[in-house]
Amino acid sequence: MMIHHIAAEAYPFAKAGGLGDVVGSLPNALAEIGSPSTVWIPFYDIPSLNEAHLTQAWGFSFPSAFGTLSAEIFTLDQPKKGGASFFAIKVSTWTDRKGIYIDPESGHGYWDEFQRTLVFQLAALHAIHSYNEREDLSSDTQIIHCHDHHTALIPFMIEHCGDFDHFKGIPTVLTLHNGQYHGSTDLSKVSLLPAFDPSKQGLLEWDNSLNPLACGIKCAWHVTTVSPSYVDELKQSSNGLEGLMMMEQDKITGILNGIDRKVWDPTADPHLQAPLKFGRKDSLKRSKALNREALSQYFTIDPSLPIFAFIGRLVWEKGADILPSVIHTLRGEGVPVNFILLGTGSPEIQHQLTALNTETNPTFIDTRLEYNEGLAHLMYAGSDFLLMPSRVEPCGLNQMYAMAYGSIPMVSHVGGLKDTVLPIPDGLPVKQAKTSHSSVESYQNPHGFGFVIDDYSVQNVIKTIHRASDFWTQEERRLAWMKANHQVDFSWARSAATTQKVYERIQEKRIGS
Repeated sequence: MMIHHIAAEAYPFAKAGGLGDVVGSLPNALAEIGSPSTVWIPFYDIPSLNEAHLTQAWGFSFPSAFGTLSAEIFTLDQPKKGGASFFAIKVSTWTDRKGIYIDPESGHGYWDEFQRTLVFQLAALHAIHSYNEREDLSSDTQIIHCHDHHTALIPFMIEHCGDFDHFKGIPTVLTLHNGQYHGSTDLSKVSLLPAFDPSKQGLLEWDNSLNPLACGIKCAWHVTTVSPSYVDELKQSSNGLEGLMMMEQDKITGILNGIDRKVWDPTADPHLQAPLKFGRKDSLKRSKALNREALSQYFTIDPSLPIFAFIGRLVWEKGADILPSVIHTLRGEGVPVNFILLGTGSPEIQHQLTALNTETNPTFIDTRLEYNEGLAHLMYAGSDFLLMPSRVEPCGLNQMYAMAYGSIPMVSHVGGLKDTVLPIPDGLPVKQAKTSHSSVESYQNPHGFGFVIDDYSVQNVIKTIHRASDFWTQEERRLAWMKANHQVDFSWARSAATTQKVYERIQEKRIGS
């Protein structure tokens, strides 16, 4: 089967969050197990694409509500070779914006977000059709895999828009990376879609709006989410789609994401001061120490104290809004720890955190308000604990990176965090814990160990930090848990195998229909 992935992001070419990591990795893993894949993203006017090794491959014109548009297709070479083929689609004035989602000049989303994502979806379908013709591929053995609301109109257009009759009957899969964002807009914009049977307009609607995500859930042959627990959470909280999630639950599968071990390899990571050596405790201790010392080049810290790191968007969903209160309280208590934070987000949260920056004992805090992939790698390798007090975390990759790099995760009991992080048992030896660990869900999902915040509040986050600080003083035990977590298999192989089974089931359904 040939799998065509269509998404707004794909690492390393265009990334704003976890979506980019997934789309940059899953297709390669699928190709390695026998599902050749292509990946189609917009050609943004951003450094990571402009500086990529690319080749202009072909071009074409296509009709739209905005007139006849011209598209250019570029092939993208991956820095570390994978099995999938990556393409960027350039439609002047529509895809070539200076930001993926946010206009860097205004700091806000683009006013024509629905129109620009619609143009990309149209261009992607025409690009795949021309690719199939160029490669002489039959549509009988193809699946189109869409990611999030930015591409969720595609299952509808394939089945109900005459412009794409040549795709009719091709199975479609939609993955929900974050069900809180729907891409909703005014119903009048249905007129911008290619011509379709008016009796099908109800598929586009939800709550008196044109809702692309709801449409994709209704029309896709199968829907996946990025962790098993997130399926259940979407039925309880999906920004108004709870009823739809319940109605469509029989065609929704939760598949835990993985991490790309070629990119996230602590034993050979060029971003680290020293490769991490997990073979012996003394070697692990020394290599961790070199990386924590290197963090002093970027943050004002005391390397002799435990280091708590936060990496990600400074927004409500990630629990970043409670961090100023947590840090202020711990400082008032005189707790000797370091807090280092990397990310951007809410201006108010950014201001509150930077206001807490200090060079005085006993509590150090320092922030870097930026996106810095290399520094993130070093923070995982040099920190002792990764703090993820998320309110919403469909899967979460940071906790997997942290465990691979010897940083103990501290997580909320939600979504993929629940599926990947079990609580470190008080006083239980690692070997005994791993024995019981192996029986959990028959190892259907990988698990590591960390500190779990069961009841979300400032007080409970502080209590968990106190527990972690005490744990930090138990060096032998801490090193043993770091080594055990590093050995957990968070690779994409498991996720790709489960995803391939979804493809096989819907392909069988197609043949039988």
